[in-house]
Amino acid sequence: MCHMKPLKKITLFAAALFAAANLFALPDASGEYVYYRDSSFNRESYIGFLYYDDSTYEARYYAPPTESLAEKNIDMLFSVTQKNGRMELTGERFVVPPQQDDVAIVNYIHDLLYELSGRRAKLIEPPLVDYEKAAAPFMQAGVFVSDDYEAFGGPVRMLYDAAVPIFNLKKIVDYAGKDVFTIATIGRLESSADKSFAEFVSPAVAANGTAKRAAKEVKGAKKESLTLRVEIGKSAALSQSVLADKNWSLAGASVWTLGDCAIASLQSLALPEGEAAGHAQTIARILRLFATSKNYAYNDWSSLDVHVGGGKIKINSRTYNPKTRKFITDIKTLRAAASNLYGCFSLAVYTDDYQANRGYFDKMAKSYSCKME
Repeated sequence: MCHMKPLKKITLFAAALFAAANLFALPDASGEYVYYRDSSFNRESYIGFLYYDDSTYEARYYAPPTESLAEKNIDMLFSVTQKNGRMELTGERFVVPPQQDDVAIVNYIHDLLYELSGRRAKLIEPPLVDYEKAAAPFMQAGVFVSDDYEAFGGPVRMLYDAAVPIFNLKKIVDYAGKDVFTIATIGRLESSADKSFAEFVSPAVAANGTAKRAAKEVKGAKKESLTLRVEIGKSAALSQSVLADKNWSLAGASVWTLGDCAIASLQSLALPEGEAAGHAQTIARILRLFATSKNYAYNDWSSLDVHVGGGKIKINSRTYNPKTRKFITDIKTLRAAASNLYGCFSLAVYTDDYQANRGYFDKMAKSYSCKME
């Protein structure tokens, strides 16, 4: 095990998505994290990395319990220096200490930090993905780089995407074409009291413990549109509309509910100076914003579906909350209303209810329109 000086206690300061600076394609904000499923282990294993600032990271190894094996959890804080894009460890402190037989895992995490940062630094251009032109499914889209990585069997292909924080790494594919290190989720802590990184549970393996919900059929009702008009400056307004019906009840200025099974909202997303609707970097930022885990709702990237084209972005995702033991299907539909402005329709439905009424909800999301007046 590496012996380094102890790390002082860290306080998390939340930062705006577009604010912090970093070495890679998009700035990482304090509190952003990423988890990977690591198939190089003989049991179900996940490794996560949390960014505080350019000199402080947290890393966690987690393996859920099995019939024959107890849960394993190792959590450690690192202080690092950055040299030419590579991390060099200068200090560490265990949040959850390892057992005596975990020395190999601790050293492996050390190596991952060094190797993943160093391999990412080799990229000459930021790994921005043009999703409008990408023919591959979301988890296959990105910038592939051939490399040699002994820990994963030698020759590998590493898939990068700027939408992924910290290392921009989506997955590693081995020489046999098997995904051996694959993104499970990205997330963002809400405050220094948020423990969702330290308590991560993979949505992909949570189905057996899910609380089943009696799905409700949405009955026919009189047609009615959900609308919102917002003044933009002194002489313009953004008008948004979704075809719905009387089943929906207004719950706020731009929020509607469908009983206890779904919630819908209309909102707008103004881009910062220098950004433009449709650009690859803008799409990457939007994915970080809308495909991220928050408040213990872990976004399952293995089921993420993204479509971009014709001034429209559609993000279909599924989240799992281990505290409520419920899956939620989340659909975000964005349309470019101006060169620096998107309108956004958000629809969140309990997955059991969504599957029972899929045509109803998909038709609703497809009907979303927005325009400047």
